[in-house]
Order: sequence, then structure tokens, then C-alpha cells
Amino acid sequence: MKTVFVLGAGFSKEAGAPMQAEIMGEIFKIHQENPNNFDSSDFLLFERLLTEQLYYKREQFKDVQIEDMFTPLDRCLADNIQFRGLSIEQMTKTRDAIFNIIGVAIRRILKRKGNSKEYIDHFAEYLVRKCSERLGGNYRQHDPVSVISTNWDILLDNSLYDYIQRNYQGRAVVDYCCYISSLEERDETVKPGLEMLGAGGFNVKLLKIHGSLNWLQCSRCMRLYVGFNEKIGVIRGATCRHCDKNYDATNKENRLISNLIMPTFLKDLSNPQYKIIWQNAGIELSEADRIIFIGYSLPSADFEMRQLLSRMIKRSVKIEVVTYERDKEKEEDIKKYWQAFFGEREVKVHLCGASQFIERSLYLQ
Repeated sequence: MKTVFVLGAGFSKEAGAPMQAEIMGEIFKIHQENPNNFDSSDFLLFERLLTEQLYYKREQFKDVQIEDMFTPLDRCLADNIQFRGLSIEQMTKTRDAIFNIIGVAIRRILKRKGNSKEYIDHFAEYLVRKCSERLGGNYRQHDPVSVISTNWDILLDNSLYDYIQRNYQGRAVVDYCCYISSLEERDETVKPGLEMLGAGGFNVKLLKIHGSLNWLQCSRCMRLYVGFNEKIGVIRGATCRHCDKNYDATNKENRLISNLIMPTFLKDLSNPQYKIIWQNAGIELSEADRIIFIGYSLPSADFEMRQLLSRMIKRSVKIEVVTYERDKEKEEDIKKYWQAFFGEREVKVHLCGASQFIERSLYLQ
């Protein structure tokens, strides 16, 4: 029996990660505490977009929706047209600046005292233990679990990586199910899952369909670079070592950039790495006997994920939904909402939150 977990922002909420609607307010709170927390040129571009192109008043900044910033920029970039006086180059710089600001903000939020990720560590341990059954070439017969995440944060990534290094070093990897390279050239702990399987080890599949804060991508060859325990998505100036060797090392086309999929109604999934991830996500869903949604609300705007679920899951699959709503009176409404999408398939609702569900239903298994 194969279980696929689908994680939304609510999965990391108890560990201190912000919900999407909270990020803008947190950005300006962090900036007010210390403006040096952000790159000054990035923040200037960010504020100019809000005031000069989007016409917001400063008191409105914290209530701005992230998708309302990225949607017009992405539409204009896709159509190769200027946006309210911003050239293509200026829009690209502004978009990159917002990438960096969001990454810095999430990193600082997660470092605050009082945030506990013990339940995420326990979830990682559960996943690795289940996947370790694939050791020694057993992966062809056994594939018990995988995770599809819509989150950028790397709380689970780091927990998986750390548990593997303590218990299965050299025999397992976190597998993003695409083509990756290690940020550090001689880092043998980061390698493609298929390479590890071929060597007799096992992979822990974590498909991050909107990208990750520990990914950087070469804008020339499209290689994806990965590091753990720091969010490399905000590192500046790094270049692709392969393109530096094969081409002019001073060429700006070799630089590594963040490649997060932003919360916009015009998500661009044409990136070859994301195509592979989404294809593999579809395969994982098609093989699932049980799908557990944790902290994911199946929003109508996430039509790419909705179509993937509609197209790929089998009729007999069992659906479980873990939500934070503890009001028993709303349990039936929540169940009806999910059944309206999944039809006759069985839907079970857990009104306990991510940490309680993991500790009670998974960790002790």
C-alpha cells in the first residue's frame, strides 16, 4: 500500500512558518526592527513597485497580496511589454528583489525563539524509516511513501537530510525527483535519487512543485543546485561551476538565481526542472492507495494542482485531510467541500492539526 502526503502551508505553521497572507506584514515588521535585515537596493525596488506602479499607500503595504504583485509582472514579462514605465530589465530586477526579500523574511521568521519543529523531525524520521525498506535494490518491489509539497520552506528538507546523515550516511538521499547538483562541488551527500538507487541505497522522495528556498538554478544550462541547512536561494553572486568551465566565467548568464514559483494566477511551469517534478508528482499520485493532505486547503486558484489530482488519482484511492479546524460543527462542511471535488471516493477528516496527527498516527508506527 502506497501513501502520498500532500503538504500545504499549514503543515509548517506550528513550527513558526508564515502563511502566505502573513508574509507581507512580516516583511515590514522585520524591516522596522532593523532595515539592515534586507538589502537596501532590493527593498527600494520593492517599495517603488508598491507605491509608484501599484499605487498603494504605506499603511496598506501589510495587506497587499503577494499574487497581486507578481501577476502583472509575470504577465508583462511573458508578453514582453513594459509595466507602468518599468522596462523588461527593470521588471526582472524588481521580481528578483522580491524573491530575495521573501526568502530573507522567511529565514528570519523561522529563527525566532519559541518555534518548535519536533513534529517535523518526527515526520522526517517516519518517512526515512519507511523508505529504508527500499535498501539493497528492493526499490523495484517496494515504494511505500512519498511527499508532494507546495511549500518553499526547508524545515522538512533539513530534518530529512539530518536524520539521513545521522543514520544512513552514504546510503540515502533526499530526492527532489529532478536533476540536481550539489552546491559544494565535493559534497557527496547531495546527488540524484536514481544515482543512489543504482548504488544500492534508497531515496526519500520530496517533490516541491513550487520550488524551494535551498535551490538555485543556472540561467544558462538550467542545472539545479541544492544545499541543506541554509537557504541558498538568497545567496548572491554565485555562478554555475560547469558553465564557468565550459564558457566565459565572467558571463552573467552563468549566475545562479532563485527559481521559486510565485503565488500568481499565471504560474509559469515551462522550466524543464519543474516539468520533470510535476510529471513525477503525477506518477506518485497515480500510484497512491492513500493520499493524506496536511495543511492544504485545495484552493480554487490552485488549478494546476486540482487538475493533476483530477487527472491522475485512481478511483479506489482513500483520501484523508488533516486540518486545524477544531470546531466539530464544521467537520461535515469540511468533508462536503472535499467530497465535492473527489466525488464517491472515501474522505476522512482529522480535526487535530499537523503535529498531533504526526505524533499520534505516524511517528509511533
